[in-house]
Amino acid sequence: MKTKATTMKTKARITLFGLVMAIALCYANFASAESNFATGGAAGSGGAGAAVNLDFQIVIPQFIYFQVGTAGAAIDQITFTPTAAEVANATAGIAGAGGDLGTGIVTVSLVSNAGGVDITESNNSLGAGLGDGAGNFISYAQINTATNDGNLPAPVLSDGGGTSVSIPVTVGTITNRQAQWTYTYDNPATPPAAGTYGTGGAATGGRVTYTAAIP
Repeated sequence: MKTKATTMKTKARITLFGLVMAIALCYANFASAESNFATGGAAGSGGAGAAVNLDFQIVIPQFIYFQVGTAGAAIDQITFTPTAAEVANATAGIAGAGGDLGTGIVTVSLVSNAGGVDITESNNSLGAGLGDGAGNFISYAQINTATNDGNLPAPVLSDGGGTSVSIPVTVGTITNRQAQWTYTYDNPATPPAAGTYGTGGAATGGRVTYTAAIP
């Protein structure tokens, strides 16, 4: 006859055995997911061997890096100061001052991994050109931009803005171009009124914005 104590011990053994089996099953499930356990090994393998897999993935975003002038948040200014004789004679090709490289020259860098890039010019003159605040204006068409690399030209400046150029890829879908843009000023045939034109504020429209975008 089984005693109460014997029955309790039997139940305890059954419970313990069930717990051990549950743990073993959990371990077996875990091992089959991302690990392996081997004994012995295949014939001629020289011993036990276990192989596991690990997957990798790298996600690269599309980007455009565009620099005109000093890198960072600084905004360079190009200033033209023609002499009285140059103004009177409508002299063309007047060199400027300023720019990160001096004498009206700026550094230009364009890097993208999304194919070719379009560069478009605009300004804050509302189509009027550079003003002196007294109702007189000089057209942006009087300012020339030359590049030292034909693969990174500058869009022609205009009063209304919107002129664009297409920059070709360097290889594959990668665009990596560097150049120097040089700005010069052509005095108009009719001499402008004396004054300072285009200091950058909204009333004088002296700020040009270049925008690089994936077409």
